[in-house]
Amino acid sequence: MPSFIRFPAELALALPGRRSPAERLITGLDQGKLIFQGADIGTAKLSAEAVERLRAEGAEVYADIQFSAVDPTPTAESSSVHFWDVALGAAGNHGSMADVMDHIHAPLAWTRSRGRGVTIAIVDTGICGTLPDFPVDRRSQVDPGGRYTGQHWVDLIGHGSMCAAIAAGSGGSISPGVAPEATILAARTDLTAVDIASIYGGLISARRSGAIPGPLVISNSWALYTCQPPDILPRDHPFMDVILQAIVEGIVVVFAAGNNHGHLKCGYRCDADGPNSIWGPNSHDRVLSVGTVDRLESNRTPGTDHCNSSRGPGEWASRRPKPDCVAPTYGRVVWGCETRDMPWWGTSGACPQVAGLAALLLSQSPELRVDDVHSLVLDGCRAIPGGPNCVGRGIIDCEASMRLLANRLVNGTPVR
Repeated sequence: MPSFIRFPAELALALPGRRSPAERLITGLDQGKLIFQGADIGTAKLSAEAVERLRAEGAEVYADIQFSAVDPTPTAESSSVHFWDVALGAAGNHGSMADVMDHIHAPLAWTRSRGRGVTIAIVDTGICGTLPDFPVDRRSQVDPGGRYTGQHWVDLIGHGSMCAAIAAGSGGSISPGVAPEATILAARTDLTAVDIASIYGGLISARRSGAIPGPLVISNSWALYTCQPPDILPRDHPFMDVILQAIVEGIVVVFAAGNNHGHLKCGYRCDADGPNSIWGPNSHDRVLSVGTVDRLESNRTPGTDHCNSSRGPGEWASRRPKPDCVAPTYGRVVWGCETRDMPWWGTSGACPQVAGLAALLLSQSPELRVDDVHSLVLDGCRAIPGGPNCVGRGIIDCEASMRLLANRLVNGTPVR
């Protein structure tokens, strides 16, 4: 399995037209490469001898991490019905994507913006390339690299297609998503930290080169499924540095909070606002972390799947407790190359709603900073019962956020 390598800053420096010492060191390793040009972080498959050699040069070596879009190790209570089987196997009419779009006032926001000129990257299990919801003229031609180079518009699981349709589907097999004119970039991954970091590096490079014109939003509906602080991901792990570099370069990064709280994983009381179950990058102050609620705007009703929405305040949060906000998930939605009726979409289906809202805002005002987008999303939220560890600032309201932006632009007041 590949490892992360963080080089001393002096080894990452290069003279004009010359390779840095870090680049020379890493290109001699098995599958070795820097995450992006000029980075002090790279990945490679390392022998014990290579590890010792790198450490002698002052480098630090970190293990790879496996993230999941669904819980890979269900509890005994839920082992007979795996996470998504609960949704996919449920009978009845749970509503529609159009109902959810109405719930968050997306159609009202479309009179101001539909996301045109903004790219949304879906870092997930791929996207079904045959659905009419993702027309060719709205697909980014950028291949972000990683394990599935050249195969990003394929989804053998279904999860990534769901997220893409919610964020920016244009309709066809189902109602349009939040930003139906945004450009969609498929970033299929095996959900290892090394592969995701490689994709982020590709996105950063494409943004720097202009291959991705205009603003970029990255939607991440995956997490660590655990009930305790994960020893495998220390706060100084270079994987987080890669995500933070994207944010430094003006890219808005949105994460699902996770689905750890209730009966599907940790078994905590549904009406409890803790303990914390939002971990690692999903809990960082610089990202938007999104929980989910049901049609009645609750994730505290016993016996409902929405109880599984992870609770804050977030392992790494220090200035802004998590989740930041919530979005409703229920009803018929894209799954792979078809549609399914689901009682909930998990926080996985909430995250791309916020990514879509970010695209609506950036389409209207491409000069917005990352913090500006965060403020507009959160200030537009409608407060709901539940407490900040359950629902953050409340449920997103696309029209309210767009109205806030319009008012601030008219009045000439700073967004932040």
